[in-house]
Amino acid sequence: MPTREPSRFLRWYLSSMRSFVPQWVKALSLGRPMARTCRFVDGKGNSRSRTLFVDALTGKTMLPRVRLRQITDAVLPERLFLTRTVSLPRKAAARMQQVGTLDLLQKTPFKAEEIVWAIGPVRRDKDQVHMTQIIALKSDLGTWRKRMEAANRPLRRIYANVGEKDVVVADYDKELGKHRRFWPIANTVAAILALSCALYLWALPGLQASQKAAVLQPESERLQEQAIALRAHVRELRADHDRQQGILTGISSAPRLLDAIVAATTILPDTAWVSQYTFDPAGVRMFMDIDGSAVDLLYTLADEALLPNALMQGDVQRTSSGTEEFWLRHDHLLRQ
Repeated sequence: MPTREPSRFLRWYLSSMRSFVPQWVKALSLGRPMARTCRFVDGKGNSRSRTLFVDALTGKTMLPRVRLRQITDAVLPERLFLTRTVSLPRKAAARMQQVGTLDLLQKTPFKAEEIVWAIGPVRRDKDQVHMTQIIALKSDLGTWRKRMEAANRPLRRIYANVGEKDVVVADYDKELGKHRRFWPIANTVAAILALSCALYLWALPGLQASQKAAVLQPESERLQEQAIALRAHVRELRADHDRQQGILTGISSAPRLLDAIVAATTILPDTAWVSQYTFDPAGVRMFMDIDGSAVDLLYTLADEALLPNALMQGDVQRTSSGTEEFWLRHDHLLRQ
């Protein structure tokens, strides 16, 4: 089953994403060494503009040695490499690497262990894909690396500038980054620690609030018990108020009963106290406590029209304080 060729948008997107992540991010996350890009040109180079004379790699001119180690990505001109074009059907575009390797072994005098090669600019037409092969001898790459190492500028990558496009031909990233395998582990541990700290800081207010709630729980329970007791007391007071209101409503709605109370309050002397009232069709009965003689009170009430037929019921009892208690009845309710 043939493999579909990636679309132009996908190829553009992947190439853009490779250069999107800065070098320092890759260095911190993957342990890759950072490098400065230096272009080798025909003519006089300028280290300030990051260009060097190409004869420093291929001729007798030696590069000046720098005091501080500078890992370098070298961009070399096309003439230092062998370039050739390989055409293949468009349906086979996804297998450029395999087709290019096979064509290189069949149609060139080079052996696989003598060279390295990379895919350069690719041109597509209606039916075919034209792939540019960039070939470099390993012996030349070794010479260039030694010259750069002597100048304290070890090479990380070697690019070929073909068709105004920089193509990676050789990558020595793994050789320079000796401890790169430990960086992902260290970064993972650091990420876990950072995440743990972030989670702790996020949960810290909740933990503090739960501790405060545990401290305030006994006080809350005590206040809740007080609230329940106060609620019961309020119910009792409300019931007493309702009973008082009922009594007052009953009195105000019964004119004769009200008249009886007003009459008793008006006629009885200040030395007499009424503790109980009993109203029934036979009349009104009052349980009285008088500081004096109950008989004298009856003589006084005999001439009062507001309390007609005032009679004493039961026996008169003398209290320890010297007052007399007895029941007094009159027929105020029977009077028209």
